[in-house]
Amino acid sequence: MKVEIVEKVENPLLRRTEVKFRVDHLGAPTPRRLEVRSRLSAVLGVGEDLVVIEKIASSHGRQVASGIARVYDSREQLEKLEPKHLLRRASASGAQAEKPPEGEQKPKLEQSEGERTKPESKKAESKAGEQSEAQKSPDEKQKDKT
Repeated sequence: MKVEIVEKVENPLLRRTEVKFRVDHLGAPTPRRLEVRSRLSAVLGVGEDLVVIEKIASSHGRQVASGIARVYDSREQLEKLEPKHLLRRASASGAQAEKPPEGEQKPKLEQSEGERTKPESKKAESKAGEQSEAQKSPDEKQKDKT
């Protein structure tokens, strides 16, 4: 994986540097945010905790991804300006960072056993009705029609 800085803009008002980058990932899937963040921090010569990756996107059919990152002067400035969801994505816990906390998980919709069998039981009833209709004598069928 090769990281290349495409554009670097200083933003003194917000005390940060805005970086556009390109990642060549030949023979591999789009790299994870944590991997790109560590490479970017090494290229820029700053600590990983001061880098926030806003976006990474791969081009269709190419093994090149481009993205936007922001590098802050201090951790306090980063926490003040960045959205909380980006800070969770950037946390060191990796895969756990992108999952919501256990208390925030949506409950799964489960069907009761009776609901699961309703469609099947209707089919069974209609088949049973058809079979009993076929077993009736011609006289009984005539009575049903009148």
